[in-house]
Amino acid sequence: MTRKTNTLFIALLGTILMGLSTWVLISIIELGTIVSMMLNELENIDKQFGRVYNFIDSVRWWETQNY
Repeated sequence: MTRKTNTLFIALLGTILMGLSTWVLISIIELGTIVSMMLNELENIDKQFGRVYNFIDSVRWWETQNY
């Protein structure tokens, strides 16, 4: 192999590695964003359950006060 062939091979390999590392980085960032959105949705669901339980407790308290 000549020096020119080695240089082209190294350039091609560097380009492939740069593309793969960019794809991996974007995938990791996207995965982090999805996980963050899912955690936010779970917190919102938890708030909704809290509101339902609070409503049930207030209705039960109202019923015990009227008897």
